[in-house]
Amino acid sequence: MAITTKAALAAELKISKARVSQYVKAGMPVRSDGKLNREQALNWINRTQASQTVQDKGVVRARQLAPDRPRLLRSPPPLGAYEPEVEIARSIIGKAEAIVAQSAITTGASLEVAYVLSVMIASALDGAASDALAEHGFEGFAKGFTVGELCSTKDFPAPDWTALAQRCGGVFDEDACERRLAQIEASA
Repeated sequence: MAITTKAALAAELKISKARVSQYVKAGMPVRSDGKLNREQALNWINRTQASQTVQDKGVVRARQLAPDRPRLLRSPPPLGAYEPEVEIARSIIGKAEAIVAQSAITTGASLEVAYVLSVMIASALDGAASDALAEHGFEGFAKGFTVGELCSTKDFPAPDWTALAQRCGGVFDEDACERRLAQIEASA
């Protein structure tokens, strides 16, 4: 465990002593004698301070010197059967579809209207997510594929239509819902 002073840390990181004082004020650990545990200080800067392109504020140098590497450099754990960006988009779209269906039923809409709204929202979100992923260079989306095409909409977490139908006092008739959806899409 190397002990250092604020001035020595400032010199090592090529930053001002005032910057080190700002870090202390922001929560960087300090020993009871006012000195710093060098490793703890470097790791704190490494974990808590974002590097900036114009003013480094010692972050880049701290990252080079810190024993603990930033967590962002580690690969994220796998989310499921698809690429992480597809899994995340799929999850958001499916949850939004369920929220829309639930909300529609809660406000007194028929099951068919809830179905149509949830499908329309899911479709719009699928397009928006695919466009955003394409803009950020994710492979597959640049070729015009949607999240639904890459993982099949059958894999999306869907609303529990049977339970929603029971809340309305009826039975879920998917064919009737699909006919209503086709009518709406034809008139649009």
